[in-house]
Amino acid sequence: MTTTVFHRGPAYELSVSVQRVNLGHQLEISSLVPTARHPHRQVRFQSVLSAAELAELHRAIGLALACASAQAIEGIDPAVQVDGIAAGA
Repeated sequence: MTTTVFHRGPAYELSVSVQRVNLGHQLEISSLVPTARHPHRQVRFQSVLSAAELAELHRAIGLALACASAQAIEGIDPAVQVDGIAAGA
């Protein structure tokens, strides 16, 4: 299993883990409030994805990051289509 914390602050943490299972890959996004009286991980999203679906999710996230970077650098119009997806979407 691979777990990565992708957001950490003094009062909140988000992490993603991917584990190979019989039907593909289990993707789980969870949160933790370390300052809570009884801190525990809470699952925010969970799904079992095939390798192709996981690759498509990776591509979609990469596209979203590219669009966000382009907007920040160039101030592009959110209505601009990139690979059939609106840049501001």
